[in-house]
Amino acid sequence: MGALHYVLVAIGSAALMTVTLNFALSGMAEDDAISIDPTRLIQGIVGGIGFLGAGAIMSPSDDGRLKGVRSGAAIWAVGSIGIACGLGFLKEAAFISALIFVVLNIFDWLHIRGNK
Repeated sequence: MGALHYVLVAIGSAALMTVTLNFALSGMAEDDAISIDPTRLIQGIVGGIGFLGAGAIMSPSDDGRLKGVRSGAAIWAVGSIGIACGLGFLKEAAFISALIFVVLNIFDWLHIRGNK
């Protein structure tokens, strides 16, 4: 899975959170007949991204081992970056980004080193 896919997941998550928060704070949301809970969107994003991740994982190889687990986990983690950005937690999003980058690169390095 290319980096573009991860960026799109993060941007989509951030956009959904931003639009939801803007709506929740707008005058339209002040109507008593409307109940707004922005945290429900987080649940929806996580569920939707889980569906994308499951699609990446559901590709069995010939030896019976699952493929795509790393991609599925990375998609899910990138969604958290988008949610943090959409909520305005940019320091947390930067920390999460750096942590994901380090973890993915360390495991790549260990995998390459182990196959020598």
